[in-house]
Amino acid sequence: MIKDWWSEKSGFFGKFYMTGDNSIDGYHEFRKMNMNERTLEEVEGVIRLCKLKKGEKILDCPCGWGRHSIGLAKYGLVVIGSDLNSFELNIANKQSADSRLNVKFIKENMLNLKYKNEFDAIINMWYSFGFFDTDKENLKVLKNFYNSLKYGGKFLMHTDVNIPRVLKGKFREYEKRRLSGGGFLRQVEFCNPQTKRNNGIWIIEKIGKVESKSYSIRVYTKEEFTELCTKVGFRDVKVYSDWHGKKYTKDSEDMIIVATK
Repeated sequence: MIKDWWSEKSGFFGKFYMTGDNSIDGYHEFRKMNMNERTLEEVEGVIRLCKLKKGEKILDCPCGWGRHSIGLAKYGLVVIGSDLNSFELNIANKQSADSRLNVKFIKENMLNLKYKNEFDAIINMWYSFGFFDTDKENLKVLKNFYNSLKYGGKFLMHTDVNIPRVLKGKFREYEKRRLSGGGFLRQVEFCNPQTKRNNGIWIIEKIGKVESKSYSIRVYTKEEFTELCTKVGFRDVKVYSDWHGKKYTKDSEDMIIVATK
């Protein structure tokens, strides 16, 4: 296991991640989408699946460089973007500084959130749950999200790692993506059924330069995550396969869970 791979010191998030994530074709196997297209689809999907209304308060955690936070604020939502990475938060602040959007960015660790009954919705986008070494820590994160929501509030978790699909051999363990800034991202992943962790490496190749970083994320089946949600107190859990609310199946490329407090 890669210890604290998500920390600022490790260097996975920040400039390295932003470069590697900004690909021309996106991550879908059969649907090519650039970053702007993906962001619009995801933001509109969050609003649709969480049934959000203008003026409601949202926590985007972790928010990265703020593409979803800013996108949601453009629809009239009040947004706090929460993340641990200073580089990405600086980018988020610069992108929102000249706007009149109701969005604020805060540096904090999702293990240590102190909000109480404050948000109408919390979003955890893009494979961002399960960062920590133990199930106890990951459960604490989920409990923090639960405590941060108002009664009736929605928690949305999105991942593109669907375990039944992985076990069927349909998950791509190797990908090569063209980057918008030139060069390529090579992504190699292996899901360990014993540890239930997805271990991977990103390799960014540009002319005269190769850089790589590793990660390890605890991944959950629909049943496991639903059980976690019930354990911390959520009273209703729905599972979808896309941003339009299509029913989840074991062959879905994405898994989107919406739990209600």
